[in-house]
Amino acid sequence: MNIALIVNGTPYQNRFLKEEEFHYLYDDVIHIRTLDQYNLTAYDTVLLSCRLDVTLLKRFQSKFLSALNDGTRIIIFGEVLDNFMPSVDWEDSEVNFSWWVRENGDLPLNQQHADHPLYKHLSVPDMKWHYHGTFAPPKDAKSLLDTPEGRSIFYIDDVSFNGELIVTSLDPMFHIGLGFINKSKPFLHGLATWLREDKNNEKTL
Repeated sequence: MNIALIVNGTPYQNRFLKEEEFHYLYDDVIHIRTLDQYNLTAYDTVLLSCRLDVTLLKRFQSKFLSALNDGTRIIIFGEVLDNFMPSVDWEDSEVNFSWWVRENGDLPLNQQHADHPLYKHLSVPDMKWHYHGTFAPPKDAKSLLDTPEGRSIFYIDDVSFNGELIVTSLDPMFHIGLGFINKSKPFLHGLATWLREDKNNEKTL
């Protein structure tokens, strides 16, 4: 499994990259401004860190789509703004920053597709801190976690492309880089472990 992580070079991303416990998550780090120098189809998985520059994401839209159609897995964290990934139906939502400090507080989320292999490494509490928006997954894509209104905050689209598009409005790298919301760590460890153990998406290069 060969994994690339795309970053902006923002301070929180730079601090995240210094976190040695997550070095096993990725093999190469690519600054988005240099993306035209890389062949994304050389990677099994490409991670788009949260809060990447939307203008640059749109500039390289065709490159991402080409990689997906070639069989690469792309994982998007955080907001999907300005239609930079045209298959993604994004809707802003109010961010609940304080539910965990309120008496009997909760952030209602409903587990879906509990038999998905990712749930061997993640639990619903690992995926609950807050979210900035929601998605309407394409037909036959698999949502793993829904809001009570039936919108997704984490889905896997293995039907729209030859590769696989994984989309979540969770933003673990941002919070790990800033040093708060610790449950973002078990979430990212669970995802990383699944990626490293998953043999179904490895490409023959």
